[in-house]
Amino acid sequence: MKVLFDARLLHRPLSGLERVQRNLVRELAAHRGIERLRVLVQTGTRPPDGFPARAELVPVSGTEDILRELIDPQRKSDVYHLTWFPDRNPRDVWLPVAAPASVVEVHDAILNRHPEYHPSSESWQWYHAFVCTLVRGADRLLVHSKSVITEVERDLGGDRNRCDLAPLAVEPTLRTPLSASEAAARRKRLGAPPTYFIAVGKDYPHKGHATLFRALAQLPLRVPVVCAGSQVWHGPESTRALLAELGLTDSVRWLEGLADDDIKALIQGAKALVYPSTEEGFGLPPIEAMALGTPVVAAAAMSIPEVCGDGAWLFPPGDHRVLAELLQRVLAGGKPVEELVARGKACEHNYTWQRTGQAVFACYRKAVEAARASGKRRRPTVPKDLLPVLDVSSRSPFSAERELAAWQERCLSVENSLREAQSELARLGSRMQAAAFPPPPEPGAPVAAAAGSRPRFSLGRRIRKIREGLKKRMEKK
Repeated sequence: MKVLFDARLLHRPLSGLERVQRNLVRELAAHRGIERLRVLVQTGTRPPDGFPARAELVPVSGTEDILRELIDPQRKSDVYHLTWFPDRNPRDVWLPVAAPASVVEVHDAILNRHPEYHPSSESWQWYHAFVCTLVRGADRLLVHSKSVITEVERDLGGDRNRCDLAPLAVEPTLRTPLSASEAAARRKRLGAPPTYFIAVGKDYPHKGHATLFRALAQLPLRVPVVCAGSQVWHGPESTRALLAELGLTDSVRWLEGLADDDIKALIQGAKALVYPSTEEGFGLPPIEAMALGTPVVAAAAMSIPEVCGDGAWLFPPGDHRVLAELLQRVLAGGKPVEELVARGKACEHNYTWQRTGQAVFACYRKAVEAARASGKRRRPTVPKDLLPVLDVSSRSPFSAERELAAWQERCLSVENSLREAQSELARLGSRMQAAAFPPPPEPGAPVAAAAGSRPRFSLGRRIRKIREGLKKRMEKK
């Protein structure tokens, strides 16, 4: 079988989706049933460490490049795997239709259920129509938990009978614990307190951080929490306001952009990983904590009970009182916690990337069979097959201005990453200098400029000018 694997996210820092793409490429490259594996990446992408030699990189700049890969008989693949929803370009809805056989990977439908997570109603309507069209146009749908099958049918209008299940697994680098001394040194550098709980993820409402904070406020002793994520939610009931109301502002430490070893050190040193999320398509952090021998307390919501089994203590979603009781049990320690850790390790061993790769390959075979059974050709020639695509394309708010706006966002992302790296280097340099030559404080001395302060030339200011110009232009229209 010849596979065209869409991994256009590999140019980004490793997070959930990027890790899935990287691990699947490794497993598919080792699969005996795959004769040729070609991997689509953004032009200029540097392959991650350990990228398999059997996987052929195919740099692309846009949808048109991918369509050529799908349509050209000299480059023909048997199946095309779209690994996420590329919501920036409506022309991407053509990809599953143009492929000889197509698989669309559905991680969840959270953004479809939450219009408030989008910048505008128009943006949500476009995204929702786009995703639903992708789901309807695929020969098979790849999901990672049974709960996502329900989402496909309920939220995306898809057919549950076209869904194939492929549970995920722990990142290999996260399975081996750090030595006690190295883990302690990393936690000290990150400013972690001696005793703490750990939570992961940005503070979107569905992540359930509010439930965790309310539970912490009920504990007899004040126990801090380290959040491996960032504060991005500024809508109703913002995190900052809630922490101030509960008097927990100083008890919560937010850390973002962590390396794998930093995450391991934090998980290893935590009393428990608390996972209060109410909506998850799979949920990797709980089994990552199980692999490292850390107790897990999680909400019994969507995929979480399915994934965690009896390896975690579960509580009703949003119930901070029950969560507080479970956290108190964790702090008490003893045999119940030891047994929980043992069950967690046994649960995590059920998940391997090799099994995931085998399930994905089985999905490919079904997609090829489905395409053959439906008489699908390389080019969609039946008019009714094109109607959904043309309908979404005609209604989508796509224009040169919107494409430029997407480019602006990418530029801002690069600028923010560079500024964070510069700030980290500046802080590291300051600590090294302070350790060698501690300066005596002088009353009235002028305050030095903050590390990572904005330089005279700023790409951000230029992008804001472009954005303001686009806004004026759209208002004139």
